Amino acid sequence: MKKPVRLILAVAVIGLAIWGWRVWFPGPQNAIRARLLKLARTVSVEPGEGAIPRGLKAQSLGDYFTADVVINLEARGFDTRELQGRDELMQAVMGAMQHVRGLKVEFLDINVTLDAGDQSAVANLTGKATVEGERDFEVQEFNFKLKLVDRTWLIYRIDTVKTLSQTTALRPSQVPVGL
Repeated sequence: MKKPVRLILAVAVIGLAIWGWRVWFPGPQNAIRARLLKLARTVSVEPGEGAIPRGLKAQSLGDYFTADVVINLEARGFDTRELQGRDELMQAVMGAMQHVRGLKVEFLDINVTLDAGDQSAVANLTGKATVEGERDFEVQEFNFKLKLVDRTWLIYRIDTVKTLSQTTALRPSQVPVGL
């Protein structure tokens, strides 16, 4: 009777140890995913949130980016915009946060590819933004480039991925004959 109890207890201890190891020491891909999800929560703004919490959120964005970050945004229906540097990014986000009642940002389908030395990575993801008071939401695909700096994954570049619906349509004179 004592052997089955000991066996069950040993299996439970081993299971807890494996779970604890994964929680406290996640692999690079899981660490990047968790960091990006936390970034999305940081950028999101609740409808009743005041100016001070919004300002603190914008200030905390610097923790996710390198000082020389480059962000290229080419979303359909908006002007193309390039932000260079962490300070310019934080100012742009702070300005945007003041003009919306609420904003929910989600990063979906995060696919992380590490380089050979596990020192840099590319995260391809779908960003979804829902603005409070608007019926529709915006969806855009991005490539986030990250590098490991002092055991923390920092974003050094973000590029918009152009999808087929964003490419320029062919004029009738450009359509090949026979189509």
